Amino acid sequence: MESLANAKIHEDAPIEVLELNRANAEERWGDAIYDLFPMPASITRLKIFHLPGWNVNACNKEHTTTTGEIGSIKITKARYRANKQLLEISFDIS
Repeated sequence: MESLANAKIHEDAPIEVLELNRANAEERWGDAIYDLFPMPASITRLKIFHLPGWNVNACNKEHTTTTGEIGSIKITKARYRANKQLLEISFDIS
């Protein structure tokens, strides 16, 4: 997993950050834009992080414009929480 992530980083792929009406974002990507955190119904406009072919996510944080700006990652810990069917991965950026 670490080598795949670092290969994508070194590819210096462009990252799209879009601001869309929630209905348009859900029509385009469905529930794939949501992670573990519920989105209140009152939020009607979303900031979408999109790395084509890899990830799409509603996120209101700042992002790089390309993957190459990250540098590289080193996975420091991985834990599977069977009761939640959740894989947690901790990593460092260098």
